[in-house]
Amino acid sequence: MTDVVPPKAVDTYLQLALAGEQRRATRYVVDLLHETMSPTALITGLLAPAQHEIGERWHRGDLSTADEHLVTSTTSSTLAAMGAWSSGPEPRGLVLVVCAEDDWHSLSSQMFAELLRQAGRRVLHLGPSAPSADVSVFVARHRPEAVAVTCNLSLAYLGTSRVADAAHAHGVPVLAGGRALDLHRALRLGADGWARDSTSAVRVLNQWQARTPIVGPRPVEHDPAALALDGSATDLGERAFEELGQLHSSLLGRDRHWLTTLRSDLVGMVRSLAAARLVDDPEVFVEYREWLCQLYSARGVPEQVLTVGARVLRPLVAEVDVEAADLLVTR
Repeated sequence: MTDVVPPKAVDTYLQLALAGEQRRATRYVVDLLHETMSPTALITGLLAPAQHEIGERWHRGDLSTADEHLVTSTTSSTLAAMGAWSSGPEPRGLVLVVCAEDDWHSLSSQMFAELLRQAGRRVLHLGPSAPSADVSVFVARHRPEAVAVTCNLSLAYLGTSRVADAAHAHGVPVLAGGRALDLHRALRLGADGWARDSTSAVRVLNQWQARTPIVGPRPVEHDPAALALDGSATDLGERAFEELGQLHSSLLGRDRHWLTTLRSDLVGMVRSLAAARLVDDPEVFVEYREWLCQLYSARGVPEQVLTVGARVLRPLVAEVDVEAADLLVTR
């Protein structure tokens, strides 16, 4: 098999997917698979770059949410078709792949699960936002050698930690990954290891097969203030939105379609502050706020909105966590 993806393959696939030609898009990829291209190369060199590109276009405002969902649905179906057509080595062990609770971005974990299969692992993939209580029951029933949890949003940090607790309750080690994590953040949330990609994940899992990490059932201990802040996020965000409407009505304007988004984004800012405090990394909030600023700018929303929103949020957040409130000023 070859690892060289044909030139323009990503563009061809996206053109078909965006045109609603889902079957043709899937057939295009499966045909490449039949032409002796490896599934791993098609995932890492075609499907993953295509999804990254579609995400960037959505963030810039070039595509709608509906467009992004259309392509994501096509890619998910294509992955399933590839799995049905391809054959990997005889599987060994069992890895449970889980999206962190509250993380609904399951496509990257689906790709990761398929890459593990191609590397010779037996894999069960539970899809988006797996409730930790259900994960615990599932682990007890299937006894995997490891749980791999993916986290692509800092807002799902607590969900990641709960999955780690669920696995540890049965003595099963946890490997964490996803774009919202690095080694420091993963360990702070209770994971036993971190993987940047599927290659490093396989390496860690091989090491664990030779020497399984000893894990205890004690849950991860988090800063009570961070937990309180996350639990208060909806209330604080709603209060900030109401105050913005009363004090800065001229800035917000009327009948703006983005006002509903602003309400949820203020809640998200509070939860991002809580996430930063959970892993003791202020950059978590910096990254989230920069992402929001770029998103709003691409959609023509006044740039002062988030600045004023942070100013209104600060005293409200300080009622719960003074250190988190300081991040709204210093960053």
